[in-house]
Amino acid sequence: MTVFQPGEWVLLTTDKGKNWLVRLSPGESFSCHLGSISHDDIIGREEGHCWVTPKGVNVFLFRPAMKDLLFHLRRKTQIIYPKDAAMIICYGDIRPGLRVLESGLGSGALTLFLLSAIGPDGMLVSVEMRPEFADLAMDNVRRFLGNLPAQWSVVISDIENPGLKGPFDRIILDLPEPWKAASAASELLKPGGIIATLSPQITQVHAVVKELKRRGFRFLQTFEVLKRDWYIDERRTRPVDRMVAHTGFLTFGRKVILPGAQALQEDLEEENSF
Repeated sequence: MTVFQPGEWVLLTTDKGKNWLVRLSPGESFSCHLGSISHDDIIGREEGHCWVTPKGVNVFLFRPAMKDLLFHLRRKTQIIYPKDAAMIICYGDIRPGLRVLESGLGSGALTLFLLSAIGPDGMLVSVEMRPEFADLAMDNVRRFLGNLPAQWSVVISDIENPGLKGPFDRIILDLPEPWKAASAASELLKPGGIIATLSPQITQVHAVVKELKRRGFRFLQTFEVLKRDWYIDERRTRPVDRMVAHTGFLTFGRKVILPGAQALQEDLEEENSF
């Protein structure tokens, strides 16, 4: 049994799904329209405990899941949604022990997922051109994980930085013009490795797919993920009126090695097809 300790994050959640993320500090209290609760009343309790507010509302105490942290990040840009991050982890086959490069750090939302997936034996290199975004992402990671993980390094540059040392098992591009990074990605990714790109516009996808094919990537696939929740109770079973629809296009591919003559012929055919 593990109980809540000082300094931990706790997610306060009502039956209707309203939630607040609170960092426990002895002597302090949390207040909202439902009432207030002392942090000392949470510290030492088990996860899943139910606190009844002065207004008679049940509030449950949980340790936050990764998806819960994303929507509480301090950010200057749009964060990646859990549905897209999950597909990157799944279709990108991000698993413990891999060397992963992400270009485009943003606020560090995807970074949290990647660090969890690769574990302490993996390595994550995050490349970001804008120092203010890199600082923000590091602050977010430090805020939620308590420190900067030893398996994570941040490089203030772009992916064409000659100081980057491959090969990497996986590369993820979250950039406005990802096709410009295709050449560097091809050099840094090991044969058989997987590349993933995230782009909001289909014209960006068209450009990056064309360039990835030119750079030795095959088995390319592009899709978007739409998430629709449902109401299910004693009186009804129907879709929720609103849904998390288009947030971006995900493209995945593998780096292959082609014989010289075949690669040249495919390049010519590809050029004529566009």
